[in-house]
Amino acid sequence: MISKLKKHIIDFIDSEKDTPFFAGLVLGLTPLLFYYSNNYWQVNSWQHAAFFFLTVVGFFCILFLVVYYVFNRLNRLKPYTKHVLFWLTLIIVCLFLTHTFVITIKRKIALLVLLVILGYILPFEPRKHYKKLLVLLSIFSVMSLGKVMVLLYEDLKPDTWMTFEDDIQDVRFTRFPNVYLIQPDGYVSESTLKQDPYGFESDFYDWLDDNGFKVYDNFRSNYPASLTSNASLFTMRHHNFGDMFFPGVEIANAREVITSKNPVSDIFRNNGYDTYFIAQDEYFQQNRKQKSFSHFNIQKDDFPFYTRGDSEIRNVFEDLKYAMALQNKKPKFFFLEKLLPHHVGFYGTEKSILQERKKYFDNITKVNQWLKETIDYISDKDQNSIIIVLADHGGWVGLRSFNDLFSNADPKLINSIYSSIAAIKWNGYLKPEYDKDLKTSVNLFRVLFSVLSEDTKYLEYLENDSSYNLRLNALGVKKVIRLIDENGEIITTQ
Repeated sequence: MISKLKKHIIDFIDSEKDTPFFAGLVLGLTPLLFYYSNNYWQVNSWQHAAFFFLTVVGFFCILFLVVYYVFNRLNRLKPYTKHVLFWLTLIIVCLFLTHTFVITIKRKIALLVLLVILGYILPFEPRKHYKKLLVLLSIFSVMSLGKVMVLLYEDLKPDTWMTFEDDIQDVRFTRFPNVYLIQPDGYVSESTLKQDPYGFESDFYDWLDDNGFKVYDNFRSNYPASLTSNASLFTMRHHNFGDMFFPGVEIANAREVITSKNPVSDIFRNNGYDTYFIAQDEYFQQNRKQKSFSHFNIQKDDFPFYTRGDSEIRNVFEDLKYAMALQNKKPKFFFLEKLLPHHVGFYGTEKSILQERKKYFDNITKVNQWLKETIDYISDKDQNSIIIVLADHGGWVGLRSFNDLFSNADPKLINSIYSSIAAIKWNGYLKPEYDKDLKTSVNLFRVLFSVLSEDTKYLEYLENDSSYNLRLNALGVKKVIRLIDENGEIITTQ
């Protein structure tokens, strides 16, 4: 079989017959499959597949067919047909590589100029061998396709981890206050903010206490990043990174769990609530599958198919005021996401660690003002509501790199990854002992639903309060580990 394949490849390369359509197909599929293999969970919808295939593959097929037709029709250009196919292929490959490895626009232009100059200076015949490039690209595409097929399996297999052990999906509320969950991104708890590597004093926790909030200090997330943490939060279940072949912070179907098949939103709606998803950008909605909430402040048509998650930036406070002003008699649940103070960026130097730390403190000051203004507005307009301030995870201050997120063993930095602000203004709805075991985000909504239903039976099925992470081995492959146990103790032997 291998010998037959080798013979077909050699026959294809040696043949004088040109294959402009095949060239366009390969040059379109190569970047498309590579992009999907590295960004699958952002674009795993049929709309994305159709859009990218038509725009990317279709464009290159038409480009090569048009160029080939023009060169074949003009006698002066016909001798250079194979040359132009070779150079066009090579230029597109170089553009693909420079884009993939984030080379600056000036260097891209310089590279193109260099290729054009070489095309005139070097009198070498291999230009007719553009098919060799196509074979190499085909091999590369097959490798990308293999990874895509694995991801497709992860996508289609049942998410069995979402199954409940009790009937909480059928919970019936006896009290129906409006509920506001405000999620400042990467905001740590008070005790963590005061300690190394933060060492920052904030008056916000005292402000929360003075305004009727119960502050849950030493609270933490169960996972290290926004998608993994919120997937667990909104299912009230541990996913252990989705039981994937190659686990990562982009777990299988995390965006669907948050915006499309969200058990928390479904429970609210089953109890007569309108549900509102108000985000600062479209990061959670990138794959365009949103449907679980009654209302989204960002619609699918508001952002492009190709986006890094920050193409549509919204004023969360203004969108909240608009949603609160909508007139209907239904109780409401609001999820508000504010991208402050945000987690630190990674630049790999001691100087950058200090700069990111200072930037984080500046953002703490900004988000404190925003939170006070937002909470004051809610409290003034909706006096009997429940208001929850809950970060998705910690601020990551002190980490040196993204890989450091998965390999650091320093207890202070592990705490920096998971520590989360958590404060709730219960407004008299909380009964004694209902929240005595509330320590991590995975159990927040189970406690809330127990309070609203006035039924303690749902507290019998609280999830384990362990926190999980991925650990890099010597080959760079990640495995799932339990990093913090149910008592908050860091597990040092892995």
